[in-house]
Amino acid sequence: MGNAYIFVAAAAIAVISISFIFKLSIDTIKEYPEEKDSVQTKFFIWLGVSEVIPIILIVFGFTNLDTVATIEDLYIPGLFIIVLMGFAALFIILQRSVGVPKDIKLFVNTFSYIALGMANAIPIIALVSLLLMIP
Repeated sequence: MGNAYIFVAAAAIAVISISFIFKLSIDTIKEYPEEKDSVQTKFFIWLGVSEVIPIILIVFGFTNLDTVATIEDLYIPGLFIIVLMGFAALFIILQRSVGVPKDIKLFVNTFSYIALGMANAIPIIALVSLLLMIP
């Protein structure tokens, strides 16, 4: 059962770090719209750096993957991951909606959807990993 929480930890680290990086990036874009391209580039660089530990945890979890005794052992880890995905979606949508100048609204929307997809990538892998642990 403890192996399931490795996937939860990977999802939590990924969601929290990407949300933090997105917040910094979107605030910079709102303040300096002319620098949106360089901010987006820096966002992807930091995104790659922040994904290292979650990817290592996912690989470690897959190497030690085994089935659980009952499916009930996966309810709490699965719920944690779903809550993290909901947090990421809510956080990114709220940041996208507040204080965006009209001339960069389309860019911010696109940037937000990209960030949402990236924030939910590791949690989706974690959910699939939990499904592989079902007896």
